[in-house]
Amino acid sequence: MTADHSDDGVLDPDDLQLDPDHVERIEDNRFIVKPGDSDDRPAAGDASSPLDTDSAARDPDPVESLDPDPTGALAADPAPHGVDISLKTDGEVARHRNTSADIREVFADMMAWYATQLDEDVTPMEALEVLIATTDLDERI
Repeated sequence: MTADHSDDGVLDPDDLQLDPDHVERIEDNRFIVKPGDSDDRPAAGDASSPLDTDSAARDPDPVESLDPDPTGALAADPAPHGVDISLKTDGEVARHRNTSADIREVFADMMAWYATQLDEDVTPMEALEVLIATTDLDERI
């Protein structure tokens, strides 16, 4: 989108074009927006991407970098729905936080984030398919 704000409130057609490198249509009026350089996950200690400002990057010492009261911070957020989740895989810890007025958005974002953390050699969709196919949810519900 252009940064020209000379016609406040009026958009050019170019302002409405979706960047195919960063946006994938999943069905009518539903899209997945990918952060820039989506092939590169942050390494330990790297800063999070600009589009992922509400989640923490992988950190070699997660205890020092985490909010001491994530439950309180999440409860204080004005959005009605949210998650604050930490994941440890292969000795690395990642943290993700997201809030929204739409509970489906929070859930979908959490699942997509979780799947991207599991294995760099598998797409997030493949990871989710394997998890769903091999998890017996009947025992847990």
